[in-house]
Amino acid sequence: MAEWSLSGQEAAAAMDGRLELVGGGGLQDTLFNGVGTDTRVDMTSKLFFALVGDVHDAHSHLKGAIEKGATGVVIHRPLTIDERAFFELRAKQSGFPIAVVEVANTLTALQALGRHWRNKCRAMILGITGTNGKTTTKEFTAALLASKFNVQFSKGSFNNHWGVPLSLLSIGPEHEVAVIEMGMNHPGELKLLSRLAEPDAVVCTMVGRGHLEGVGSIEGAAAAKSEIYEFAPAKATFIFNLDNKYTAAMLARFAQGTRRTLTFGDGTGDVSLRVKAMTPDKLIVEGEIKGVTGQVEVPVFGRHNATNLMAATCLALASGMTPQEIWSALPNCRSAWGRNQWVALKSGARVLFDGYNANPESMTAALENARLLRDHFRTASGLAAKTIAVLGEMRELGDHAAAMHEEIGRIASSVGFHEVIFLGPSHVSFKRGFEANGGTAKTLFTSVFDAKTATDLSRRLSPGDFVLIKGSRGMSLENFLKELEPVDFEAKK
Repeated sequence: MAEWSLSGQEAAAAMDGRLELVGGGGLQDTLFNGVGTDTRVDMTSKLFFALVGDVHDAHSHLKGAIEKGATGVVIHRPLTIDERAFFELRAKQSGFPIAVVEVANTLTALQALGRHWRNKCRAMILGITGTNGKTTTKEFTAALLASKFNVQFSKGSFNNHWGVPLSLLSIGPEHEVAVIEMGMNHPGELKLLSRLAEPDAVVCTMVGRGHLEGVGSIEGAAAAKSEIYEFAPAKATFIFNLDNKYTAAMLARFAQGTRRTLTFGDGTGDVSLRVKAMTPDKLIVEGEIKGVTGQVEVPVFGRHNATNLMAATCLALASGMTPQEIWSALPNCRSAWGRNQWVALKSGARVLFDGYNANPESMTAALENARLLRDHFRTASGLAAKTIAVLGEMRELGDHAAAMHEEIGRIASSVGFHEVIFLGPSHVSFKRGFEANGGTAKTLFTSVFDAKTATDLSRRLSPGDFVLIKGSRGMSLENFLKELEPVDFEAKK
């Protein structure tokens, strides 16, 4: 099998950088088998990018990268005397030079190298965006494609201006299809990412009220999301959700002439899947894929996942899978970490942990799913068990935060929870909506997480109880879950 390989000269040329081989006398080049940005992991034979973030400057970790095995670094300031001496010593010890590529900016250099590598790859590239569902759709798509192809996809949300080039650079010569998630929180970001990835098929799962702080309104979100179509290559297959009015409008705008398109929706489109029945552990899904009918059990939770399954199915069709192959592969789909993830507790209660993202649409879906679940949970004596909601702040809503949290408070009050805990700066607005709608559950509204709140709840839980934990990733609600004594839960990310 061919291996990922890139020389120092090729990398420097792609990034418009200046290459110096420290400790090599200029007599030989260096080969890399990948790139990296994190010195906490093995960097053997990799090219390390010293990215600069809002808090950390990775230029302070150049020696650490070499100690972890990196054979080159990309920097946008000269090596210090100490760093150069260290590099020369390591080169002498290994017998191979260390490549130092100096560029104008390490982030734009990473993007340039990502695009260069994308143009070298033979893999088909699939691009996914959407206010909700893009990561789950990525996971579902990869699961479908893996039944037929050698697939590459990022295991986390590597979906921004540095994550996408890293995802592209993770594609190996052996991969036939790569699934790339593309996020945004301001206009113009998807334009950049689309031009980097040059995807062969694209989909916007849906448009909702997310990232309003950066885009101003849901109409602004729709305009920003539409960039995935506007700046995709002409040869790409465009996939549209007919059930969302904003993505349906994108169909009318972008599906013109001989453009290759696929559509999906409830009872309409090339792919139409619906949830026939739901339990905490599975969906029974039925419908049509390009005229081929079927029914399968998919081990995921939540009616909203029908949209994600349809988007993934269209991407699989665009990749060359047949409807029959897709029907057979749908049971392979699984939920990712922090997205409708069931977690057992030592108390015998169960948690539905959805702590990776939150906006008004996804929060509403979670609450509606909780409403449907109430009758599934019973005590050992057969009585209805307690249902509890632990809800966290929906972030990046800007001036809309108060109104949106008040709205969610009203919805939460109608579900019938025995207890509701809200954590975050908008707790006053949430409380206002909750109480205005006649909420009667035991409540706690607070601006910050306190471990005692979680441990107190843990003591009150009994076998059969159900706890929904939902909030934005920045709230780190896995810390609350850890205090509930979960069984076999990895508090990663």
